Amino acid sequence: MTERRGHRAKALVFVALMATFLGCETTPGRDFNLLSTQDEVALGEKFSAEVERQEKLCQDASLQAYVARVCSRLAAVSPRQDVTYRVKVVDSPDTVNAFALPGGFLYVYTGLLKLCGNEAELAAVLAHEIGHVAGYHHGETFTRMMGLQLGTALVLGQDPTQTAQIVADLFVRGIAARYSREQERQADALGMEILYRAGYRPDAMIDFMYKLMQYNQNRVYLPIFASHPPTEERILRLQQLVQQYPPDERRSLPLYVDRYQAEVVKRLR
Repeated sequence: MTERRGHRAKALVFVALMATFLGCETTPGRDFNLLSTQDEVALGEKFSAEVERQEKLCQDASLQAYVARVCSRLAAVSPRQDVTYRVKVVDSPDTVNAFALPGGFLYVYTGLLKLCGNEAELAAVLAHEIGHVAGYHHGETFTRMMGLQLGTALVLGQDPTQTAQIVADLFVRGIAARYSREQERQADALGMEILYRAGYRPDAMIDFMYKLMQYNQNRVYLPIFASHPPTEERILRLQQLVQQYPPDERRSLPLYVDRYQAEVVKRLR
């Protein structure tokens, strides 16, 4: 009985702490985050297995390797280096989408690859997704949406595997996979900086946003727009962000059009 009361007392303390922390930020620009890097990677592995159980991966090894090389180039300059970034291509030519899982697991659909006109545009998409990981957005989102349930389990010493399963179930149902609009804006800013540091033309992020906007004009919904701010707003903000890079230097950076045509476009025809 004494032990049970002790557990209840811990839970009450945790509730009070959550009420305090979830109403503010622990550091400038960062929301409260209950997930350690180890927790995040473990969750990413579970989610990745679920994605690959439901989705068909592209069987073209050369295409997978090419996209992985682009990802590695971006990952090398990410401000977050305590996770391993990896990407896989999903074979779905009619789906224009890309997403990042906790712990650096990235997925991009062949429908999105077809929409890109050069390697820099693909890099822009991947850089945005890496930005979510680098910004710790998964841990912040999970904490915001189910922090009390997850946190109480940790405080009361429940089986970590059971706790991870709770979160995984929520992710699969699409509840926890929602970033805030501020997180989306931060991922754009981080992504553009990663793109530039990797040696790609940062304007490519704006170019691809225009393509997305045009593509979506005659369509009801694109998965990639699930939680993003309005496209016009994002373009205006990106146009402001790109001004931090000298125009002459920006224009001198490569787009890799021919390489993308040979490595991606021809393979998807």
